[in-house]
Amino acid sequence: MFKNIISMPKTKYLGFGLMIPWEDNLEIQFNLWKDAFTTGKIDKLKEVCGSEQVVGIFCYKCDMATKTFSYHIACENKLNALSSEFEELKLEALDFACFENSCTAVDKRFEQYNALCDEIWGKWLPDSNYISLIEPKTFGCVEGYALLEIYTPENPTNGSYNLEMLLPIKNK
Repeated sequence: MFKNIISMPKTKYLGFGLMIPWEDNLEIQFNLWKDAFTTGKIDKLKEVCGSEQVVGIFCYKCDMATKTFSYHIACENKLNALSSEFEELKLEALDFACFENSCTAVDKRFEQYNALCDEIWGKWLPDSNYISLIEPKTFGCVEGYALLEIYTPENPTNGSYNLEMLLPIKNK
């Protein structure tokens, strides 16, 4: 549920991901996390970036024609590293609306994730003085803007976790 509004500076990330459909995509996202932990790719990413915090970066790229968006797993690139294995993502200095949610069990993760999204896009956003910077209808898909997902513990595929979702916004 809504927590607060924060400002973040322009930030560089390194990560990996894929383009996924707008609809019915949660299983794809969670499978990306599962595979990344299983293969050790997240440990390698942390090492290359010099960062311990891993984030999901939702909708950094968007393709209106195919109705797909990107989903990346990334770390802040604290070492300014270059890597052929990972893609560089640059987020602009932005204001974010922060939301928190908890998942109590693996079999509830899709239901609880969707409930948070319904709360944000169905209730909070329409009643607020803000628009989403990743919403194609209100702002378009602009590279450099993305929603951030921070999981605690960082592996959302093992069971219960807390999720902090940071939605890039601007005043209406």
